[in-house]
Amino acid sequence: MRGVAALALAGLLAAAAPAQAAWRLLDFPKADVSLRAVAVAGPNAFQVSGSKGTYAVTADAGRTWRQVVVPGGEALDFRGLAAPGPGAAILTSAGDGPAGQARIYRTGDGGATWSLAFETKLPGAFLDGVAFWDRDHGLVFGDPIDGRWFLLGTSDGGRSWQRVEPKQPPLLPGEAAFAASNSALFLGPKAQAWIVSGGAPQGRAFHSADGGKTWGVAETPIAGGPTGGVFGGLALNGGRAVIVGGDHKNELRAAPNIALADGKGWTLAAQAAPAGLLEGVGRLDAHTLLAVGPRGTSLSRDDGKTWRQVDSEAFHAIACDQGTCVAAGAKGRVGLWVR
Repeated sequence: MRGVAALALAGLLAAAAPAQAAWRLLDFPKADVSLRAVAVAGPNAFQVSGSKGTYAVTADAGRTWRQVVVPGGEALDFRGLAAPGPGAAILTSAGDGPAGQARIYRTGDGGATWSLAFETKLPGAFLDGVAFWDRDHGLVFGDPIDGRWFLLGTSDGGRSWQRVEPKQPPLLPGEAAFAASNSALFLGPKAQAWIVSGGAPQGRAFHSADGGKTWGVAETPIAGGPTGGVFGGLALNGGRAVIVGGDHKNELRAAPNIALADGKGWTLAAQAAPAGLLEGVGRLDAHTLLAVGPRGTSLSRDDGKTWRQVDSEAFHAIACDQGTCVAAGAKGRVGLWVR
């Protein structure tokens, strides 16, 4: 973008956010990878994962990184990452089951040793993401097989995984999830869980209130299509949730990309910035949310009701914990939100 249009956007972004609030880009050691998942364990400790078997950790807010090689996973695309407890990490790889790429790895000692916790060569198996309620209980989900989501559950911190056969409504023709930001599956308190989808005419949101045993589904106001729909979300207080989306083949698609659920249905959030693809959302503090995507970051200061774009930094994934937010994206791009 050049000339008058670029100046206009720069003015809009400058007015949209305080000067001191911005992403500080970190020096990541691998510039040839696409990072798709983030986990934050403290103000200075976080982890990222992605293509080419990438898994890296930092304990000093990104000043130095320790790159960890997962034996047997050197060529995998680790699009799912969770850190359920001290020293523990769970990695899920995206790829075809028949090719042996649908795997879950676990470490309990900070990456010194790894175990292959799950592997399947089931036709159609493709793992999209992982999330934990606490250090013991979590879910992994994958694209549909026989018209139903492929679900795995653990109750021992990811050491073992069992197939979950829940009651769930059938998926529509072409409907699936986007393994874009490790947030198409997201969890809330009291056994709440959501899975969001694309590929159908409208993005949809599946919801469980019993830890994934039974699911309902609702259509959202985020448009779908062959390459569009809902990409990720975040559980809010009181059983509410926020979701984001768009179209990964048309990142500038002028369509609403943020919606809220209040227990009665999904409604569009108010936006004061051009629509475009958003892939993940995180909570900075009690009322402040950040949503990231290839076009930049949008910010809400009222728990998701209204949003405005605050910069043009491109990221795929975001994770926040107790005021620390970290985002990651293509070409080894990692940012730390600084207020």
